[in-house]
Amino acid sequence: MKNYLQFLLTGLILGLFTEVELKLIAGINPSMFITVLFAYRVILTMSYAGSKLLGRFISSQWKGDLLHYSAAGFFGLAIEWILLGNGPGSNSLQLGMFAMWTTFCFGPRILTRDSPAIKKDRRKFWIAFAVAAMLITTVVLLAPHLKAKIVITALALSGTYLIWSIWLLILVWQSNRNIQLATTIHDA
Repeated sequence: MKNYLQFLLTGLILGLFTEVELKLIAGINPSMFITVLFAYRVILTMSYAGSKLLGRFISSQWKGDLLHYSAAGFFGLAIEWILLGNGPGSNSLQLGMFAMWTTFCFGPRILTRDSPAIKKDRRKFWIAFAVAAMLITTVVLLAPHLKAKIVITALALSGTYLIWSIWLLILVWQSNRNIQLATTIHDA
């Protein structure tokens, strides 16, 4: 239960950042925010269950991580395209959406992992996340016009989530490399 709660809390922090930024532009609708919070909990629960299944059926952590990463991104795009109507032709920020969903649904798998390589960089990740969140929020709040707020938010969120998504892949690679080194040393 502790692992699930850590996964859920981590995912909520990573995902709700987007919602907070969008609410700063569109205005706060408490009932919609509650709906989003419920939906995020359901999505994260599905992601957690998928993560556990991958761990059970795929012996290679590296392959399981890459599969989870890809599934999170494409599942997120399917939600964006089918349920939310943000189809591939609706805007040019599809890579940013993919990155947001990988960070939101895959990030908890990595950031809650008990691995020396990840422990070393987990704090740096959260500090970078907090600094980026404060900077983006400040710039959005200071932007004088609604159109400027929309453009800043869309580009900033896409860019930062892309960086975080790549950072998570680097953590996966480092963690896998450490596992391979430990196995090589143990076998020698």
